[in-house]
Amino acid sequence: MTPAPTYQPPATDIYANRGRWAGHGEGKTVVVTGANAGLGFFASLALADAGARVILACRSQARAGHAMEQISARVPHADLAFMQFDSSSIDSAISLAAELRTRPLHALIANAGIIRTPKDRQPGLLGYEQAMSTNFIGHARLVGELAEHFGSPLRFIGLGSLSTRLLATDHENLDLHRDYHPYRAYAQSKAAVQAFTLALDHRLRQLELPARSLAIHPGYSISGLTPQVPQINEPGYSKRLAGQLQASFAQGKHEGAVALVEAALAPGLESAPRGTYLGPRYLSKGPISLARPVKSTRGKALQSKVWELFVQANGGLDPFAL
Repeated sequence: MTPAPTYQPPATDIYANRGRWAGHGEGKTVVVTGANAGLGFFASLALADAGARVILACRSQARAGHAMEQISARVPHADLAFMQFDSSSIDSAISLAAELRTRPLHALIANAGIIRTPKDRQPGLLGYEQAMSTNFIGHARLVGELAEHFGSPLRFIGLGSLSTRLLATDHENLDLHRDYHPYRAYAQSKAAVQAFTLALDHRLRQLELPARSLAIHPGYSISGLTPQVPQINEPGYSKRLAGQLQASFAQGKHEGAVALVEAALAPGLESAPRGTYLGPRYLSKGPISLARPVKSTRGKALQSKVWELFVQANGGLDPFAL
């Protein structure tokens, strides 16, 4: 994929990009799901510093409160709000959408999810297992409920994963009723997010809507290489040591979060090629650049399956029907 000519890659962490993003959040409202820790926290910190109003959509109000305290301590002018959201719940997606529907919305970062999937298959939404439910289906309903917002220059940002390049996705077995494995569940849920995000961008073009749907992946971002933040990121000695041992191919969450903030704020991405995918230049780490997603998530077979699941998550209705 040829990068958009107006796009220049950012620096490698959120702190080094303060000048790049300064003021680009002014007048914008950005929702970050799962914003109380990890990538979501560091993205929210950078977005607030750039002047955006940041809505932290989290399961736990107490944990979101800790995150807001830490952000405000670093960004005194931060404009922050908490909204309840459990991405494994259809009802929670409907409730959050009801709060957001009448508000201006400039970016929605679908960050919430689970990484440590259950050892054994646990039932989730619509007959799928927990990883697919939490990482994709809840966000799918949220997108459907907010379909009217896509008539504005909204940016929807779906978090893919390096795992989509490491494990093939079986589009005929997305529910994993057979051959369940925790890592397979995680990888397939992320492939679903990535394929849906690309498919949505294509559908928006067909409908001639001004919104964009941007797929990103944050590289291999781990706590052991991430700055210490009280009650947010406090890895012990063993995690720090493990981080240092992996430093040649891993990075901190303050570095992985650059992709989330870029997708939300960077000028010029409105005209970037359809199917744009933002990820580290060196696959698992490095400066963010425009790249080509793994073939399976660009393919019709998987995109058709996840679009069917998107429609199912929205009660059988296609909010973006042609």
